[in-house]
Amino acid sequence: MSDDENTPPAAPDGLGERGLRLWTDTVAELEMDPDELLLLEEACRLADELDEMGVLLANSAMLSKGSRGQPVANPLIREIRGHRLALSRVLRQLGATRPGEDEQERLTPSQRGRKAALARHHGARSLAPVRPMWPPREGDAS
Repeated sequence: MSDDENTPPAAPDGLGERGLRLWTDTVAELEMDPDELLLLEEACRLADELDEMGVLLANSAMLSKGSRGQPVANPLIREIRGHRLALSRVLRQLGATRPGEDEQERLTPSQRGRKAALARHHGARSLAPVRPMWPPREGDAS
C-alpha cells in the first residue's frame, strides 16, 4: 500500500467543533477498524448534539408547563441526560480510558464485570490488594 495507510481517516462531513475535536484527537492516537470508526462518528455526532442542546437549554427556562399547567422540568434536561449516557456507552465500546485508569491498567468489559461481581459478592475487600496475614520472617522466600 501507499503512505495513505498511515494517514488518519478524514472526519465525516457535518461535524461541529466538539465532534471534530473528538474525531481528530481519537484518530491521531488510535488505529481504528471500520466498525470502530462508525462508533466514533456516532460519538462525535452525540457530542455535537449535546452542545446544541446545552445552548438551547441555557437560552430557555429550566421549568415549563406540563399538560395540566403544572411546572415540570424542561424536556431538554431529560434529552441531555440520555445523550450523555449514550455518549458514555459508545466511548466505552471504543475502549476509551475510564477515569482513574491508566492505559496499562485498561480493563476489558468482561474484566470490569468480573471485578464488579466480586465486589458485590465479597465486598470492598475483594478489590484491595492481597496482603499476607502475617509479616514474612527473616530468611523466608517471598
